[in-house]
Amino acid sequence: MIIRPTAAGSSPAAFFALKEKLTMSIYETVTARILAQLDAGVVPWRKTWTSGLPKSLTTGKEYRGVNILILGTTPFSSRYWVTYREAQRLGGHVRRGERASPVVFWKWRTPEELARLREKTGREDPTPCVPFTAAVFNIEQVEGVDRPEDDVPNRPNDRLEVAEQLLEVMPDLPEIVHVATRDPSYSPRLDRVTLPHLSQFESGAEYYATLFHELVHATGATKRLNRFDQVEGDRFERYSFEELVAEFGAAFLCSFAGIESPETEALQASYIQGWAEALRRDQRLVVRAASAAQRAADYIRGTVITNSLDETASPAEGG
Repeated sequence: MIIRPTAAGSSPAAFFALKEKLTMSIYETVTARILAQLDAGVVPWRKTWTSGLPKSLTTGKEYRGVNILILGTTPFSSRYWVTYREAQRLGGHVRRGERASPVVFWKWRTPEELARLREKTGREDPTPCVPFTAAVFNIEQVEGVDRPEDDVPNRPNDRLEVAEQLLEVMPDLPEIVHVATRDPSYSPRLDRVTLPHLSQFESGAEYYATLFHELVHATGATKRLNRFDQVEGDRFERYSFEELVAEFGAAFLCSFAGIESPETEALQASYIQGWAEALRRDQRLVVRAASAAQRAADYIRGTVITNSLDETASPAEGG
């Protein structure tokens, strides 16, 4: 649903009030979905896509940011998703009674659209993009469409090789040291990631999940994405935001590599309760943190960041 004025005579104030209401509705929907999982004792961003990140079957594009989290709340193992119409165009159909999952996209306004909006509303800083949602179905909910051949888990050795390669492509990699400690950390002052020795981890997957968490923290440094200086709010809000960015970013990188999420303290009741409290305090936290986490994951993967939000509208994906 793209947000537009409801009538030719709508006032600018009414239009922006409607836009804000619908935008908050999207935030609330996403947050409610995540909270439902947390209340059930499940950490949805710890779901591992062992065949890779969720992807649109028709465009071949990976879903990004908050959409990885949304689709992670589903029980399906396939990474591939289609809209109802796309399933029909591929010669198949969604099984009766199947429920769709929402995904969020952002339509970026053109310079011409922004100029017309400034003239119409008198505002010098109109919002450069507007959100809308689309409904998608997992390929496991569809009949008559073949499952892609690559929709299988990566081999364990391949997963760790991909994880190691990320250390080679990350620009300006911070110093990484290993010491006898139980507390991994990132020091902004030293620009150093400190990790326990490899022998202290239960598995290679746990090691890389921990390393990714700290590397995401490192992307917040001034010389990288400069996230630390841009965060607003009180101490609790800043801490919650940064930790959630690191949690999400590590989860995105684990899914990219196909690394299974390790059984760690993230599954403890107190940990889950803490995140639920933070999300209830700020309905925008999930989307904001997921967007920042996606930028961090992009940086670590060495990919070019073209937009500041996690999804750009696509006719095929939004149809």
